[in-house]
Amino acid sequence: MSFQEITDQMVALALDVGVSDARVVDAGALKVNADLVRYCREPQCLNYGASGHCPPHGPSAREFQLSLDWYEKAVVFKFDVPVSVLMTDERLPISRQVHETAALLERFAKNAGCVVTMGVATGGCKALFCSGFDACLKLQGKLCRHDGLTKPSMSGLGVDFAVLSELAGWPLNKVTAESSASDGEMGALAGFVLFSGTPDQ
Repeated sequence: MSFQEITDQMVALALDVGVSDARVVDAGALKVNADLVRYCREPQCLNYGASGHCPPHGPSAREFQLSLDWYEKAVVFKFDVPVSVLMTDERLPISRQVHETAALLERFAKNAGCVVTMGVATGGCKALFCSGFDACLKLQGKLCRHDGLTKPSMSGLGVDFAVLSELAGWPLNKVTAESSASDGEMGALAGFVLFSGTPDQ
């Protein structure tokens, strides 16, 4: 399977599982803003320090920035969601679906022979997958309860959704507290999978 075929099939797979849109972008075009990570800490997110994928335990924004040199392309995808849902816990099942979609695409890329892959998703995995448990097993040096499904948080890596949307060509409605009062206004939850070519390419 050629690299182009792998890329095309990843986009098709994402659409098959119900994403609102999926696009291919150059991995090197992704922008990392380390300043965004401070919002995980102040005001402190409930996921901060709670899992092996979120700050301060997951990859830092600098580490992620340096790692982008390893990858050629990224399949970025989103689920369009009403703002009224984004502002409540009703968003959590959709955020979990973002992680699961990233995991599915990453697994496809690996099975197709891609050399290196990395899935990234919106939301912290502790709240999405292990809210019923006191502690993250990964932080205890054990195997994650949902190993392979949970992905690093997009915001925890310093990836700005607004910049990602611009790169993907998605229209962006900035979500604020006032947005939720507007009937029918839409936002989105997103993720992406980075990957490079197969060894014979």
